[in-house]
Amino acid sequence: MRHFFIFALVVTVITACGGGSTPDQPKTDTSAAAVDAANNDLRGKSGAIVPQPGTGMPEGKKVLILHDASGPYGHVGIEYSILLANLLGHFNADVSIKPVGEYSAGAAGNYAVTFYIGSTYEERNYLSTQSAALDAYDQFIDDAGTGNYKIAWFNYNIWRLNWDYDAVHGFGAFANRFGFSFKGIENNQYNRVNYKSVELHKGVVVHPNPGANLAGCYPEGTGAYACAQEMNILTITKPELVKVWATAYSTINTEATAQPYVLEAGNLWYFADIPFTYFSEEDRYLALADLLHEIMESGVPDGVANTAMVRFEDVSPAIDPKDLDAAAKLLENYKIPFAVATVPLYVDPLDLNPDDGGNNQIRLPGSDVGKVLKKYYKKGLANIIHHGTTHQWSDTPNPYNAVTGDDFEFFRVTINPDNSLNFLGAVDDDSSSWAIDRMQMGKQLIQYTGLAPFAWEAPHYMASETDYLAINSEYPVHYGRMLYTSPAAADRFIGQFFPYVIEKDIYGYRQLPESIANIEPEPFAGYRSLFPADLIRHAQKLKVVRDGVASFFYHPYLGTQYLDDVIKGLKAEGYNFVAPCTLAQYCP
Repeated sequence: MRHFFIFALVVTVITACGGGSTPDQPKTDTSAAAVDAANNDLRGKSGAIVPQPGTGMPEGKKVLILHDASGPYGHVGIEYSILLANLLGHFNADVSIKPVGEYSAGAAGNYAVTFYIGSTYEERNYLSTQSAALDAYDQFIDDAGTGNYKIAWFNYNIWRLNWDYDAVHGFGAFANRFGFSFKGIENNQYNRVNYKSVELHKGVVVHPNPGANLAGCYPEGTGAYACAQEMNILTITKPELVKVWATAYSTINTEATAQPYVLEAGNLWYFADIPFTYFSEEDRYLALADLLHEIMESGVPDGVANTAMVRFEDVSPAIDPKDLDAAAKLLENYKIPFAVATVPLYVDPLDLNPDDGGNNQIRLPGSDVGKVLKKYYKKGLANIIHHGTTHQWSDTPNPYNAVTGDDFEFFRVTINPDNSLNFLGAVDDDSSSWAIDRMQMGKQLIQYTGLAPFAWEAPHYMASETDYLAINSEYPVHYGRMLYTSPAAADRFIGQFFPYVIEKDIYGYRQLPESIANIEPEPFAGYRSLFPADLIRHAQKLKVVRDGVASFFYHPYLGTQYLDDVIKGLKAEGYNFVAPCTLAQYCP
């Protein structure tokens, strides 16, 4: 079983596991006629249901995201913009993204909110004198200072807004209008954010993956590193004009005083860094997710009861059906519906897995695992997710052994001696038609078992942009974490998890969240372990998000004790479990 992290601009969790042994499975009729007959039978039984409260937002507002695009790290502006656009998908926002150097005078007046990602220190200095980009940048600064537009500003270059306003209106004019002024940039090891009296991390990497770049990071303790300690410091000059929503402080440097981290001053919102930098399950990223309700004026009141979901992961026909049955039975006793990430075809093309008894191809229809799934599906408890078709690719290790559950299916990956991975991009035969054909083949196997999937999950959360866009035609709902290809470079990828339902992400998916990670008692070499207490702590932090969903996954081979502990812990925190398909607004 493998579990690992990627640390780049952001954090995404990637998981994998091997299956247990199972007896040889009977061969199943998967002819076109047989599959069509099964599909027709299922079509007559499926239908839409009313979604749970809080899962659907009204038609969204128009939003503009401006970003920096210059300097050696100019690419991160568009990448952070994508992450923000995805979160705004929770509000059905109609999002436009462009470099700040393409802004037009007065354009902010056409949008409910204009967000600015200040990711490049002194972006203006990179723009050529007398260029259209420089004029556009200066016009944005002028509109942000003098126009009556709602602006949400992240990180750098707030001093330009302050100083340019003062240059026109007189020294101190900015502070008189907005109630604060820019003081400077400090790196006093700010590693925590206080939001709603809850301590959140500020860019703290809980555990580095092999090969992670930890340059400039300060150890907080065993296995923990803080990587986003810099912050823009503000001086509050007129408290009556400013609402401080969150403060930042340090648990490392006791001499560093708490500073405003998020403030609202009239139509101007300001975040003292970029909450997408090194974020995790208990990070200030959660504060941003919640504050978007305020910025977007969603009307969702604070204190909305939070929901929970559970998903069984990597359920292929080769796992031990007794493990699956025991875990499902536990949830049945709690009257908790659950999702099952189902892999319909197990393969071991190189015959490397001793646990499959030499049976190197097992189909879900007719298998013991299929029978267990069908039992709980008929009870209305099991919601089926199509978790790839083989959860591996070809007869080539990708990167481990070409065995279902261990390898990547839609993404080419190699492994280094230190266990770090090289994410190379799409597999060799990748295309829209290839991805659709592969998923349709798997969908037929699932349907012939007597099951109907309501969503899909990319194996290890990774697929090419081509695959994601193509498979959307088969499954408009995705359940899990996501990898996005950077528009800045084809070999750059950004990962994201969601604290709540995303009505539509940039690939057009309705995204169901996986927000509090998973149980991982024996991690792959170099990666983090996770126990019930960790997931419960993540869920406690998630409660700052007014409509957050505490969603986790679980491998049935771990037994039932860990699962029972998490269920009891989340219930004690006031979470109510729902059927995952209800958040998709469709339950077969």
